[in-house]
Amino acid sequence: MQHYDYILAGGGMAGLSLAYYLNQSELRTKRILIIDREPKLKNDRTWAFWEEGPGPFDAILHQNWGKVWFYGPRGDGPRKDGPPGGGTTGFSQQLDLTPYRYKLLRGLDFYQFVHAALALNSTIEFLYSPILRIGSGDEEAFVETEAGRFSADWVFDSTFRLDAMKPFGSDFKYLPTNPLPTGPPQLLQHFKGWLVRTKAPVFDPAAPVMMDFRVEQHGECRFMYVLPGSTTEALVEFTLFTPALLPPDVYDSELKNYLRDFLNISEFEVLESEFGIIPMSDEPTHEHPAPRVVRIGTAGGTTRPSTGYTFSRTQRRLQAIAGNLLRFGQPFAPGGRISPIPTRFLVYDRIFLNVFLKHRHAAADVFTRLYAHNRPAALFRFLDEQTSFSEELRVMWAAPKLPFVRAALDVLWQKIVPRPKTGQ
Repeated sequence: MQHYDYILAGGGMAGLSLAYYLNQSELRTKRILIIDREPKLKNDRTWAFWEEGPGPFDAILHQNWGKVWFYGPRGDGPRKDGPPGGGTTGFSQQLDLTPYRYKLLRGLDFYQFVHAALALNSTIEFLYSPILRIGSGDEEAFVETEAGRFSADWVFDSTFRLDAMKPFGSDFKYLPTNPLPTGPPQLLQHFKGWLVRTKAPVFDPAAPVMMDFRVEQHGECRFMYVLPGSTTEALVEFTLFTPALLPPDVYDSELKNYLRDFLNISEFEVLESEFGIIPMSDEPTHEHPAPRVVRIGTAGGTTRPSTGYTFSRTQRRLQAIAGNLLRFGQPFAPGGRISPIPTRFLVYDRIFLNVFLKHRHAAADVFTRLYAHNRPAALFRFLDEQTSFSEELRVMWAAPKLPFVRAALDVLWQKIVPRPKTGQ
């Protein structure tokens, strides 16, 4: 059995980002194995995120902006098909993000960039094979694949494995094959996007749309965003926060309707298509489930439950892990916080999810109030968990009071009388 210093189980955004940070540090001499099912040869996803100052992947950004448009629900009062709370209808504004930039990074550009950097280091190897199981003892962990079994001082796991576990020894603790929380996610953030091209110039590359809630909500949380790369090309994405997925043809229909009704585009070519699902759950995720295994990315709980924001949070967490490995020889600082999200922000997330799940107030109006009554920089700092408690109160004061008070009391009651675990 070959042994490595680190094994990265999964070669997507989280696994490759950690490998990149390790390769940029004094740990570049460590033996690293990156295991993925197959090479990533197409643009299977796009990340849009805000960032203050230069970032590690600025050289390969597809586009970035200092201003974005936000559109609240249409100003015709509460809709019959939506939950209560018409609120801030008709709000639309181009938001100045200073000192942040809103950045667009294509998946294929990211994969090629990181692979090119890692290819220069002979101590980093790739293996393309399905992962069967992961286990850990006190001194080392292992990953079993269809191509064989490999051990390491540390395994960093970013995969979702749904196969049944069949332990075959007593030296290791075998991990659950699905690192998602034990309970089902209360909400799913699911989205479908098209990279479209038009014959005539119709897009303004300087005027991206970060959120557009003018589409029919159907009692849910639905919005579009438009990120132009040129006057004739843009990524147009339909995003929902709901408990269940839609029939596949509905996503296409909503995209076509938006292009026609809001962008006045009837003729276009779809160059690329992407679809994704992000769990939005306040169930605890175990980032460090075994002595020598650390889960990273969404598997490790870096997805913000109330919003689904993942990319920037994952980058910060992985940079911290790489720094700790260099300084302390382990992923976590001695006596430091292990949870990727501070406790009070988890409480905020539970309250937000409670409002959305129990239809206490229209989700579109909640987001609109937050953007209408807060500077984007203050809101971004809040979403990045970089605010003080007094700053957080100022941000949340924009939300509708009564629905959130009721949700907070409900969350407190659930803490006193916990909900039964799945299977009970």
